[in-house]
Amino acid sequence: MITEIDLLREDIPRLEKKFGRDNPFVELLRAQLDFLQNQTVQQPLREQRHMGVVNFIKSRIQKRKNASSK
Repeated sequence: MITEIDLLREDIPRLEKKFGRDNPFVELLRAQLDFLQNQTVQQPLREQRHMGVVNFIKSRIQKRKNASSK
């Protein structure tokens, strides 16, 4: 299955040759490609942070339970 990232990687060099690197449309496509690539790279990191926060909250709840039972 072809993704939007794949399509942009194919089309941007062709459009740069045709319209130039400084063309606003080409710059927008390059920015879109960067955004999509960064989004896919950062997804696992976001999940790791989420689990870190969840574990921190669980540990705080456990500490409260232990403190209240004493």
